[in-house]
Amino acid sequence: MQISDCVYWVGSGAYGSELSHSRDCNVYVIDGGGEYAMIDAGSGLAPELIVARIEGCGIPMSKVKSLLLTHIHGDHAAGAYYFHKEYGLKVYAAQEAAPWLEQGDMERTSVNAAKRAGVYEADFQYPACPVAGHLLEGDRIKVGELELQVLDTPGHSRGHVSFVMEEGGFRSLFAGDTIFANGKIYVQNSWDCSIQEYAASIAKLHELKFDRLYPGHGTFVVNRAGEHIARAHRCFEQLDLPPNL
Repeated sequence: MQISDCVYWVGSGAYGSELSHSRDCNVYVIDGGGEYAMIDAGSGLAPELIVARIEGCGIPMSKVKSLLLTHIHGDHAAGAYYFHKEYGLKVYAAQEAAPWLEQGDMERTSVNAAKRAGVYEADFQYPACPVAGHLLEGDRIKVGELELQVLDTPGHSRGHVSFVMEEGGFRSLFAGDTIFANGKIYVQNSWDCSIQEYAASIAKLHELKFDRLYPGHGTFVVNRAGEHIARAHRCFEQLDLPPNL
């Protein structure tokens, strides 16, 4: 589904519109003018559903060259190995979290905790995946004619990054699980979720004044995204928590 001139929505799970497997996050494809990149990979459960969505948009998988991960939780990154192995995508992840993906570390990725909580079945797999690029704050990634800037946005998890893109005069944010429509956030009882880091990340995004928001779950926002981010920022400023996804 094309949702802007250069962004396609190709995957979504139970928190969204169920475009693909129910355990998937939102998965996006960016069109850089004949060269494409994926944002996040989904859970790796029935990844062919995501491929079918991509090809249904008229995008050959042979032209999708890279996979940019916001973070390495199972619903966002367990599908990375499939897209690397089957289609040769180069995978990029935050420098801190990249080793956990490369080792298939099911503790650091919180997959084992999610299994114990019943989020995933006991046989859920998180395959190790090579990482071509370890991302740091301020890095810039070229996708054809487009360029994305990397922002460190920890809080929901360690090793969480967001991607900033200018498209047609709009400043867009691929936020992963940092911020969602209507100012919601995603706090959970995991080893690396931090309220203080979360508040700092939301304050950073609030200062940058985004027009469009492409979150890791739920609906996207194509106008006045800054107002949605401001709602979460005001809650943190008042020593409260924004509503949780």
